[in-house]
Amino acid sequence: MAKIIGDLFSNWGTVMLFVIGLALIAVAAFTFNIVIGYLVAGLETCLAAYILDKERG
Repeated sequence: MAKIIGDLFSNWGTVMLFVIGLALIAVAAFTFNIVIGYLVAGLETCLAAYILDKERG
């Protein structure tokens, strides 16, 4: 069981940290202003799509 969890974090750890970081940035932007929050969330979605497109080739 520990090996499975270790393999999961070694393969997906960076992705999970990236997604958590994007979520925290969006939450922080929403605390300032709802319009800024939507703008930041949209830009983060575009960034994530661009990165995933580059990784898939």
